[in-house]
Amino acid sequence: MKTRGIVIFDVDGTLSRTSEVDDDCWLAAARSVLGVESMSTDWSDYSHSTDEAIATDLIRDRPGLSGGDDLVRRVRDDFANRISTELERNPELFRPVPGADRIFELLAAAGWVPAIATGGWRRTAEMKLGAAGVPFRGVPAAHADDAHPREEIVRIAATRALASPATSFDSAVYVGDGVWDVRAAARLGIGFIGIGVSEAADRIEAAGAEVVFPDYLSGDAFLEAIEERAAGPFPKS
Repeated sequence: MKTRGIVIFDVDGTLSRTSEVDDDCWLAAARSVLGVESMSTDWSDYSHSTDEAIATDLIRDRPGLSGGDDLVRRVRDDFANRISTELERNPELFRPVPGADRIFELLAAAGWVPAIATGGWRRTAEMKLGAAGVPFRGVPAAHADDAHPREEIVRIAATRALASPATSFDSAVYVGDGVWDVRAAARLGIGFIGIGVSEAADRIEAAGAEVVFPDYLSGDAFLEAIEERAAGPFPKS
């Protein structure tokens, strides 16, 4: 089936309003597992803005730490446990970006393939999306578990979408809320649409985002922007 294209979404700040709890749990996990008392939560400060790469960078930059792969797994598991605990204690921290609970259905009805490509680990990304009420089951996805570079994660998500029977597409749009998302789309040569308000919107606009929405409540306007911003062909691995 020839589709109009693929629309690939980040998670934190893009589909779910979970960036704050994500930052807090990251700080606590790094302190608990690695003894890191201070770390940047501006993810553009790291080699790649993905959980696996951030953990790897923190370990590499501290000469006293050893057992890199094992430590990465321990950070991941500690982080996931903290996300799970916060979900039980404070479910109000896990909210959808308004309209995100319907955006996949809206896109599919208009002939677009939705997908997810996030810098977060799969286990925690799915916890956040489930808690926020975003229907992610069955949506092709790639996570920090799959690759370090953000653009490679986007490429893997597209490849998994193409694994569906007889599905093909020529153009793509990445939807994100961070400057790293803007840069990944530019490196891939695909379209970009930003999600953000206030200072977050200003940051991605300064990074090159030409279209930024506060949410998905204006479904027709969002679909129109997808039509206008879609670019391709999607680069192959």
